[in-house]
Amino acid sequence: MIHVVAHVTLRPGTAPVFLREFRDLAVLVRQEPGCVDYFPARDVDMGLHFQPLDPDRVTVLEKWTSRRALESHLRSGHMRGFEDRIKDIVLDMKLTIVEEV
Repeated sequence: MIHVVAHVTLRPGTAPVFLREFRDLAVLVRQEPGCVDYFPARDVDMGLHFQPLDPDRVTVLEKWTSRRALESHLRSGHMRGFEDRIKDIVLDMKLTIVEEV
């Protein structure tokens, strides 16, 4: 299994726009071969001093059956279209891609 954690930092106040676009995209992504899970998440304040909270960050969690499935997803037309639609509201994106060992 391949797991992806994408931390997307957005322009202040634009998370609702991002989430609307993401939910439309997710319908298509979840139908892709090899997609096990694909969803957005927001920070939950647990009152921990070491927990950074950011109301303008969305974390995308993904699970893929193989590297090939993820590579195909990244090249898909709907991903390129999504990236084009959100480019003006995304300030930063950090990806962590790991494989179960």
